[in-house]
Amino acid sequence: MQRVLAYAAIYLFWGASFLAIRVVVADVPPIFAAGVRFFLAGLLLVAYAFARRLTQPKGIEWRNLIVVALILFVGDYALLFLIEQRLVSGLAAVTAATIPAQIFVFEWLWVRRVRMTAMTGLGLLLGLGGVVALSLPANFLVTHKGLNRYVLLGFLAATFWAFGTVLSTRLTLPKSRPVLAGWQMTVGGLALLALSGASREWGHVSIVAFTPKVIWSMLYLIFFASLLAFSAYVYLLQHEPARRVASYAYVNPVLALILGAVLAGETLSPRQYVACGVIVAGVLITLLGRDAAIRPTRA
Repeated sequence: MQRVLAYAAIYLFWGASFLAIRVVVADVPPIFAAGVRFFLAGLLLVAYAFARRLTQPKGIEWRNLIVVALILFVGDYALLFLIEQRLVSGLAAVTAATIPAQIFVFEWLWVRRVRMTAMTGLGLLLGLGGVVALSLPANFLVTHKGLNRYVLLGFLAATFWAFGTVLSTRLTLPKSRPVLAGWQMTVGGLALLALSGASREWGHVSIVAFTPKVIWSMLYLIFFASLLAFSAYVYLLQHEPARRVASYAYVNPVLALILGAVLAGETLSPRQYVACGVIVAGVLITLLGRDAAIRPTRA
């Protein structure tokens, strides 16, 4: 039962987070909003770690932790919050769904035990083709307009997260998950707030913008999407195969598309729905072929 609840958490809480982000950035500067989310969530986890007297980072762990935090939270979420001012939440979720496939690419380039198979190659080609199709404007052959840069930025945001994830497996980091996640979110949140100030967002922050809808959405992002969902994710990685846990990558965008349509009236063209389906199918095929892409090691 506990595993069922954990899967429900990463499916539902992360799937709905894209709509919550879109609600927040409609009124609050995006990078500032991302900074507030992760700084507060990180502080809560750090406080929990101190209360439990968990071992804190030492020496080189601090440097590695900061580097990974900047890649994961600044590289990914600064872009994600920015593009959700222009993209419907469902499309943003679909670009994020490419993360597991991109993780495989970085592992293939970086880790010797990982090789490319026909199935993983097909999955990656389908996913890339879906991103290109999703980026094409309506009547592309007639208007010859450029690609949708917000979709491409969403794909780049996913690339930052994928690279940071693989990099974190190559570095010495705190072994305690609450300690690692807490300090990463705190550092990432501080960096996002600093970036927000440097980009002069602070001058556009108004207390009037924090309507009840925005406040509830931000609280949802802090407690449900950051704290509860992440804790469920860590638990599942400890008790379930990573490939099965990665199923969130093709469940989240479907849920995000449904919630966006039902709760926010977001609509997509038939071509965009097809492109989304191709991307999700590509990620699924890549994940299914990943096990066969692991080279056996000598005993």
